[in-house]
Amino acid sequence: MAKAIRNTGPARRRVDPKAVAEALGAEKVGTGVDARQGPVSLFGLRQFLVDRLRSSGGRPALTGTTGRRSKIALLSGDWEKLEKIAEYYREKERINVTPGQIASALIHTNISGVDMSRLASLLRD
Repeated sequence: MAKAIRNTGPARRRVDPKAVAEALGAEKVGTGVDARQGPVSLFGLRQFLVDRLRSSGGRPALTGTTGRRSKIALLSGDWEKLEKIAEYYREKERINVTPGQIASALIHTNISGVDMSRLASLLRD
């Protein structure tokens, strides 16, 4: 087995990004990216789906689900949005997913951020 290559030369001094910005005359601007609609959130959802979708011969299913199908009331237009998101993943990412699976993934990722211990303490108060 070959030895790993190690750089034994002198370490380079790190450059402070603030110093570079000042030298270039950079200034802060008031723009931002809405991550709820941006490619980063689509990529995060894609990773969740790729990690969880497993095929057993038919349509791939999300692993770890209970198999229970719950009725969830949606606001006007939400199902159409879920259909469009599923269409995007099927056509552009080649991930065979349904609008219901997208809804399940979005619900899971959002409620997994809820601090249940904090919620329990609020219920006790």
